Amino acid sequence: MEWFEDLTRGWTNEYPELDLSSLPALVRIARLGVLLDAFQHDVLEPFELMPSDYGVLAALRRAGAPYSLKPSQLYSRLRRSSGGMTKILKRLEASGLIERSPDPDDGRGSHVRLTDRGLSLQDRVFHAFVSATSSLMGPLSSHQLKNADVSLGEILQVFEERATQRSTAARR
Repeated sequence: MEWFEDLTRGWTNEYPELDLSSLPALVRIARLGVLLDAFQHDVLEPFELMPSDYGVLAALRRAGAPYSLKPSQLYSRLRRSSGGMTKILKRLEASGLIERSPDPDDGRGSHVRLTDRGLSLQDRVFHAFVSATSSLMGPLSSHQLKNADVSLGEILQVFEERATQRSTAARR
């Protein structure tokens, strides 16, 4: 990771008066984000899905039988705009992976449900993710994985709190 040492050394040389101790973790997380995105695309490519598509299929599966949610529940859980979610749902519906039906409790609303084809595809993709993840993380011991999970959870909590504060401030 020569690039990382070069980056750290460069900023330290340019800003010797600043405490840059929190910067390395953030740079590593940003790099992980780029690499994780590429990993997801590699796993999904054989299935002709984008991460946003699979996010919908996975959210519906996690909802449990009958694998159905309202569009508002989907865009809330997946943090998408309603317009962005509509675009994804149209694409998945055209592929026969989901179907939309009227909400019997709300004439203006609808439900989104996995079709049998969507359920089967979600299952195959999930198994591919588990296999690829196990292979990728294989060099790490269970102790290393546990420590990484705890540390990443703590960092995630910091970011979640910031997001909540920003959201609260934006509503004021």
